[in-house]
Amino acid sequence: MTAYPLDVARPAFLDTLDGLSALLDHVDDTDLHARSRCHGWLAADVLAHLHLGLVEMLAGFPARTDRPADADLATYWTAPPPGSEQPGWAHERFARAVAAAYARPTGQVAHVATTVRGLRRLVADLERPYRLEFQGVVLNVGDFVATWVVEVVVHHLDMTVVLPDAPAPPASGLAVVRETVLRLAGDAAVAGWDLTSVTCLSASPRADGARRGGPVCRRGRRAGRSAGCR
Repeated sequence: MTAYPLDVARPAFLDTLDGLSALLDHVDDTDLHARSRCHGWLAADVLAHLHLGLVEMLAGFPARTDRPADADLATYWTAPPPGSEQPGWAHERFARAVAAAYARPTGQVAHVATTVRGLRRLVADLERPYRLEFQGVVLNVGDFVATWVVEVVVHHLDMTVVLPDAPAPPASGLAVVRETVLRLAGDAAVAGWDLTSVTCLSASPRADGARRGGPVCRRGRRAGRSAGCR
């Protein structure tokens, strides 16, 4: 299995974090209380879900292993997830409860910023490839980081569905999403689509048949929950 280059994934992830930070600097309480692209979720609910995932990412880096990789940035999303016996709405309720625990929707932003700063330092310092175990699979660290580029970029767009003037995800992050979708669905499925359209497609019901439960929904089920994007 060919590893996704860390030298590509690392700057794309750092750019993607910059894009997320720019978005969070842009939004106010009303923006986060608006609907998202995820069915039944407010933007604040999506942010709570994303933050829970980023904390999980932080915890994943130390789990080094000598075992060979058995998943990559694309097949990670299709492997049978542990905890999939959980009802689909379990994490939806949890994410909403987390978001609602803040006195105001933007109350989350400072906590997310702290996690983003920690991830930025950790990923920027990654110099040599290695393999790690995460949620039942073994990934090269470049592939691991690339899956989180997808997670952040797609949810970035989820939160801006009614905010046309919001900062967009970076081109480097969109390119990683496109690579993932191409590997999952093939060239024909996204022919003629630009990077942003492909990214929106990856979180859309239109992609379900082609990608077999691909980006974002996969992340939620991996931890015994559903991301709510369908």
